[in-house]
Formats: sequence, C-alpha cells, structure tokens
Amino acid sequence: MKMEIKYTYSEGYLPTKRHKILRYRDIEEVTIINIKEIKKEEAPIALRVNNYDGNIEDYRYWNNELWTIVMFQGKLYPIDEFLNSIKNRSYYSENKEEVKNEIYEYELKYIIIDDVVYQRRGEPRYVSMTFGLGRNHGGTSLMIDNYYNSNISSKCYFNALERDKAIEFTKTRAIVRKDTKDVDRIGKSYNIEVLIPESIKCNPQKDHDE
Repeated sequence: MKMEIKYTYSEGYLPTKRHKILRYRDIEEVTIINIKEIKKEEAPIALRVNNYDGNIEDYRYWNNELWTIVMFQGKLYPIDEFLNSIKNRSYYSENKEEVKNEIYEYELKYIIIDDVVYQRRGEPRYVSMTFGLGRNHGGTSLMIDNYYNSNISSKCYFNALERDKAIEFTKTRAIVRKDTKDVDRIGKSYNIEVLIPESIKCNPQKDHDE
C-alpha cells in the first residue's frame, strides 16, 4: 500500500556570494512509502504466548521476523485510522536523511495481513524475576518479556525453547530465597507455545549485554 508522505527539513544557504554565514530555511518535500500487504498463508503463526491473564497472543512469522496485531482503543486498528496516523504525523529534522530514515522505518515496522495491521515485535523470552527481600516478602516469578533489561543478568533469561530450564532455574531461586509460596506456582502460567522452532533465534547468554 503506497502512500505519499510530506516531510520538512532545514537547509543552510548563503543569500548572496558576499555572505559568509549560513542562513537556514525549511524545505518541504514528498516521498513515497509502501506498507507491505500480504496474506495469512505467507505469515503462519509461529508462537502462541499465554501471559498471566490467560489471554493468548499469536505471533506470525514473515520475512524472518515476528509480527503481532496492533490494537487501537481495545479493538483492531482500523486501516484508515492507521494510515492517517502515518500520513498526518509531523516529520521534521535539521537533516534530510535523518527525517527520511524516520519515515522509512514505518515500512519495516508495520505490515498489513488480510486487512489487519501488524507490527514487528521482539522475540518473546522467559525471564526469572525476583521482588523484595525474599521469605515471601515480594516473591519469585517466571515471566515473559520481549527485550532485555540491563538491570537483569543474562543468566535469568531463556529463549522460548528453554521453558523447562527456565522453570527449574526459577524454582531454585525461589527455594534459595525462601519464597516458599511461589515454588508450586512457577510454571503454571506464562507459556510460549512454539509452532515454528526456526523462528526462535535469541540466545540470551550471548545476546544480552551485561
């Protein structure tokens, strides 16, 4: 789906040959972006993520990346509303290439699958979390996240294929911290069902920057 996008950047110029100091003026130009439109058959469901609330979120796999539905006010994002939000957005920079790169990021960030708006998502992974000081004051949990937190060690992260390892690690932490109320709960929720194993690429021990 092609769209014309207006953008503005600042250009330096000399009014005459006698001038030595650059003056600046805003230049408005137009560029074209193309939001990809594909069919569901081209983007099969790779992962089904079940969070604490029991809601299951499907991750589709296309172009070697994962994609999830974009919601708008609790409903599917209307395509017209989505396109208007891109078209009417203010694009400005003092550098022409910077503002154009900002616009072109939308070509990579969003796709439309069977008339539904999807966004590129980070790979979901398990993370072992602790809260408070232990002894059931706070707790220990196994959760799911889509990015690395620099305040959490790489050893606390596990990819979607390492669920059993993540559960064992987190239960051990709970026992050491004496979070006895959490031990049996760990692993009862927060599940990533893997339907396409090759979609799992993250390696927390190598990827996460300590």
